Amino acid sequence: MTVTMAIPPNVTKANAFKILHAYPGGASLFQRVSGAIGASFFSLVYVVAPIWVIAAIVAPFVLPFNWYSMLLYVPVVVSALIPPVPSGYMLKSWPFKYMPAYFDFTEISETSDAEIKELLATKRVIFTAQPHGVFTFGGACAGVEWGKRFWDPADCPTTVANVVMKFPLVKHAVGIFGTCDASPRTLKKTLAKRSVVLYPGGISELFLCDEKEERLFVKKRKGFIKVALQSGVDVIPVYLFGNTQVLKVAKSPVLRAMSRAMGVTITWFWGVWGTVVPFEKKIVSAMGRPLGLPHILEPTPEDVEKYHALYVSEVQRIFDAYKGTNPDFAKKDLIFEE
Repeated sequence: MTVTMAIPPNVTKANAFKILHAYPGGASLFQRVSGAIGASFFSLVYVVAPIWVIAAIVAPFVLPFNWYSMLLYVPVVVSALIPPVPSGYMLKSWPFKYMPAYFDFTEISETSDAEIKELLATKRVIFTAQPHGVFTFGGACAGVEWGKRFWDPADCPTTVANVVMKFPLVKHAVGIFGTCDASPRTLKKTLAKRSVVLYPGGISELFLCDEKEERLFVKKRKGFIKVALQSGVDVIPVYLFGNTQVLKVAKSPVLRAMSRAMGVTITWFWGVWGTVVPFEKKIVSAMGRPLGLPHILEPTPEDVEKYHALYVSEVQRIFDAYKGTNPDFAKKDLIFEE
């Protein structure tokens, strides 16, 4: 359902936009409970998978030739050997299709579905989503809604750290969204064939945001702009209001440093009553217009700096223009971490 409203003061008339509410009439109790189950699956995997893998490694030494150890060991080995499979069918099935209901998901877009389809089929694009959060429930909700209209995860995978691509159990859970390695070399190869979703802030951003302020780690993340220029693809910034509110995170400089060094999140997080069930917070996805990047085979540092500054200013514009659509963000300011 498309909802018409006045153009916010910071949005030019040239940037026509639409608002799509996943459940404009309000979600039923069944839909919300189903959505909570679907969302909790991903946060549960993030907790269970590391414990399971450690137990699978230890079990054969503690209980050799025991069927208990085999129950732990075999799933890990199978998951390690079999590549993840992107599945639009899974995203459109119960309970995952109801995740937008649980988060009262609203999508704001200055780029039409028709334009996105054309970009996916021709020029290709990097959808840069921020902030990251423990798990990108905002991105998951957007994927569910896009999947209903035009998108298949195999056509537009999400970039993840190499360790996530290889970690048993986790790689298959996130793999239903379609995944590819976030390294520049692999990213270029992927962009030669298809568009991607990229989270520039990555793990570092996970430790920055809280209920009082919204911080992005992007001022030093310029590599994706260089890759975009070299590959001749465009960039569309997406802001996920509420992505950092659905789970609380234990934070410290030591945990942040360890997580960055290992390429995987090392911390503890919790939701409702200290469980893995995310808080029922509203999430709004606000997508801007393509930046209109040129194709520069050998971009200079000045070229990268110029278009990175354009990206940062556009993220700021999107935040200021649409933060009022999520009550939790109406009085927040956006801070770009140095």
